[in-house]
Amino acid sequence: MRKEHVQGFSAFVVTLSATLAVAQPAQAQEFPVKPVRLVVGFPPGGTMDVYARVLAKAIQERSKLQMFIDNRPGAGGIVAAAHVQKSDADGYTLLHIAPSTLSRVFMKEPPFDVYKALPPVSSFWLGPFVLTVGPGVQGTTIRDFVELAKANPGKLNFGATNPVSALPMSLFANIAGIKLQQIEYKASSQMSSALLTNELHATFTQLTSVQSLLTTGKVRVLMVTGNQRIPALPNVPTTAEAGYPGVQAHVVGTILAPAGVPAPILAKLSTVIKDGVSSPDVEKILGNNGARPMAVSSEELMRTLREEDAMWANTAKITGYRPE
Repeated sequence: MRKEHVQGFSAFVVTLSATLAVAQPAQAQEFPVKPVRLVVGFPPGGTMDVYARVLAKAIQERSKLQMFIDNRPGAGGIVAAAHVQKSDADGYTLLHIAPSTLSRVFMKEPPFDVYKALPPVSSFWLGPFVLTVGPGVQGTTIRDFVELAKANPGKLNFGATNPVSALPMSLFANIAGIKLQQIEYKASSQMSSALLTNELHATFTQLTSVQSLLTTGKVRVLMVTGNQRIPALPNVPTTAEAGYPGVQAHVVGTILAPAGVPAPILAKLSTVIKDGVSSPDVEKILGNNGARPMAVSSEELMRTLREEDAMWANTAKITGYRPE
């Protein structure tokens, strides 16, 4: 190669490297130049959707970032997750989901490692589960429910829409030494209706699934998972207070992004999301539905998510659950 060609090629490489080095910070400085799409893997009206919409509204009110919700239900969130995973890594497509639901605990062969394909941008909320009984169930305490179940082995049932909503009750039944029949439903709304009409005796779900029924006075929440009572149900004991500390179940709602989003853009997104989570409106909606806001560092978030995965894996081991 002639000397002048070598010099010309070297100059080109230097120029290209300098251009790329400048381009990424410039792109981050300009971000956002259009609305961000927050994908939700469940239909409108459910827990994930309700929380996503209140967060999007708070973010738009408190920053220049505009956000809209894109519902893509199917396969317990996999449809939405796969769509976001294949999206451009430019920060304009995000996912709202509980990452643990895409783990090997609930899927025999997950299509991808969620934490590698969709690294967390920010934490959002933590939601415990509540054990609720319908009007046909006698008694006012969890002890009453256990005694009723022991006196009628296999005659009481509970509803579930997916393994995440089935495992907490299976764990409780195992620890309490009772036998319950599981009935599966396609949607939380169907399960709630069945609970109200006595087709169903109990559920162990997120509070949002039964929130609207509580106003009727016909259904009762007997217990909430965890070690802290929730403001929405100040008189309802925790599993620890009720004598079942081993019954632990919660999900951590998280905002995820496709792998490869530039670090400066991720930092901007994390800042505006955390600010949105701290909004009084978000805190109020989450609190009214039994959840609590989370705004922690990325290191603490990953630790929390790994602990949640371990919790569900232990629950599956105790109950003998295996994904199909």
